[in-house]
Amino acid sequence: MKKLLVALLALVSLAVVAAGCGGGDKKADNGADKKVTLKIGATAVPHAEILNQIKGTLAKEGVDLQIIEFSDYVKPNLALNDKELDANFFQHEPYLDTFVSERKMNLVSAGKVHIEPMGIYSKKIKSLNDIPEGAKIAIPNDPSNGGRALALLQSAKLLKLKDGV
Repeated sequence: MKKLLVALLALVSLAVVAAGCGGGDKKADNGADKKVTLKIGATAVPHAEILNQIKGTLAKEGVDLQIIEFSDYVKPNLALNDKELDANFFQHEPYLDTFVSERKMNLVSAGKVHIEPMGIYSKKIKSLNDIPEGAKIAIPNDPSNGGRALALLQSAKLLKLKDGV
């Protein structure tokens, strides 16, 4: 977790530096402290939680980190594309690549993020061995996470994918 926080802090710092490079018509402040506002969109758990961990550290560096929470994976990219956010933190690169390709957007990755662990969960079934033949299982409906879910189900021997899938 500590490596993740350090990497995220580096990413946010890089974004702050990049934001400071814009606006060439502004006068230099000759070292005077400036407060920078950085608006980052994130899903609540764990991304907003991670950002909240570094909010105090960034405040000491003059960065007002504003975390905008989203409950889905579409709106953060739309808000970023509409320049309502400076960055977002919630997705892996395959999801971003698919999203921008389908919507013809000009969004790029500023750095790698962790990939959430994926598991098999049930309120009723206590063991994978208890899953009946022909049972219905829900998986994510986006291509990158759907593929991860199918691979997970295959590793649990709940289905067999065609070779090369």
